[in-house]
Amino acid sequence: MGLGEKFREEREKQGYSLQIVEEETKIRKLYLEAIEKEDFVALPPKVYAVGFVKRYAKFLHLDEKELVDQFKELAYSGEINEEPEVITTDTKKLRIPLKNIAAGIIFLVLAVWIGNYLADYFSLRGSENLPDNNLPNIQNSQDKGDTKQPGVGKEPVKTEEKVSLLVTAEQDCWLYVKVDGEKAFEAILIAGNSELFEGKESVYIKAGNAGGISIKFNEGKAQPLGDYGEVKEKEFTITK
Repeated sequence: MGLGEKFREEREKQGYSLQIVEEETKIRKLYLEAIEKEDFVALPPKVYAVGFVKRYAKFLHLDEKELVDQFKELAYSGEINEEPEVITTDTKKLRIPLKNIAAGIIFLVLAVWIGNYLADYFSLRGSENLPDNNLPNIQNSQDKGDTKQPGVGKEPVKTEEKVSLLVTAEQDCWLYVKVDGEKAFEAILIAGNSELFEGKESVYIKAGNAGGISIKFNEGKAQPLGDYGEVKEKEFTITK
């Protein structure tokens, strides 16, 4: 029995329509039909197609590994077996010795104390070094009825604007990101993980599973790039 026929017969045996499977698995109906018809050309890139087959098999309580291996053999038998880079978090590598943490805390406290001390010192020296001939000028301006306060009328200090993009994966999603025109990221963002990208002018993002990620643009939630399984791209820039 062929791969697609196994899926179709088991789905019909359990009484599911393609519409119901789409709602439960978040796999678009056209991809489900492509799997059942073994129309592999209609499927998205390999990493997503394999994920769809695995998720569909799990939903129908079929042997995921067997069907995924069969799918790879049918669809990609002529390709070199290259697995995409996957960003994972190895908690074993994140163990930090206690003495390093203590040293970091002490360093931070010293840095804050020294900073406050220097700020007070230079502030005091600055006030002591003010020339006395400034006092008559201030008095004269008060005598003439000049109510303008020192410092009033100066242009406000402009803060440097930037583009900040926080991408959070609700499902595994391949991302390609450029910051200010330079490549900054290309990998699969695992569900539950987040990545922050900041640029002076722009952040360009291309997602292979547009519905599987959420985006915060400069602290505000951005509109979804697209639906689950769709490949979408967008460039975020500073609004002037």
